[in-house]
Amino acid sequence: MILNSYLPIKAWLDSRTARLPGVQPVAIDGWLVRSDTFEAQMTYRHELVTKRRETVFQAMDVATEACHELCNLLGEENADDHPLINAALIVQEDLCILQKQGDRHILTAAVMCFPSSWDLHQKIGRSISAIHEPVPEFSPVTKSVERMLSAIRVDQPLGRANFLIYTDPELHQPRGEGISKPIDPQAPRFIRVERQTFRRMPETGAVVFAIHTYVVPESSLTAEEHRVLARLKPELIRS
Repeated sequence: MILNSYLPIKAWLDSRTARLPGVQPVAIDGWLVRSDTFEAQMTYRHELVTKRRETVFQAMDVATEACHELCNLLGEENADDHPLINAALIVQEDLCILQKQGDRHILTAAVMCFPSSWDLHQKIGRSISAIHEPVPEFSPVTKSVERMLSAIRVDQPLGRANFLIYTDPELHQPRGEGISKPIDPQAPRFIRVERQTFRRMPETGAVVFAIHTYVVPESSLTAEEHRVLARLKPELIRS
């Protein structure tokens, strides 16, 4: 079990970030971060890439140049593996490459070690709207998300954060569409937050979608933080 000692992002407390898509500017030197679980998460990431490579990594040929650019952007020159794998093994974030084809952004490559009920095999090669089609609350904002992705400037990354309730703190939770995450009504709750950032690379124009995952026990929240979150996520309240 890999748990953060504290949760630095509580998007549900601010009306600007609590609603979808809740995107805000991010400092270019802070688009990727390290948390107090860096060592543990990186050890687990290496293990998953080694043992479950086909589950956590997918890349289309069209993404090769963008993956090399990201690797160079991060200062990683190791050529032993695919450039996106090399990049993903030096940062704590999962990394996705989004490339515009026509009027839609397509997921063309990804290393997703810590998916939240996500099956990379089902998502690769699909548009943002198709990827989020199974998520009813996200469907109404897919057009605005596409506009946001098209408007990202090279010098101004953007970011947002979600907030999810799980009874299983496991980080690696791939799950196919139509399969609900298990919620044990008697089990302890864990708050799972994904800090998501979007950065456009200057040469290929591809967008890097980076996901940093935090998991903390419900008990780590203050009474006020719990009250506000429970209003937005009723499953937080036990019957």
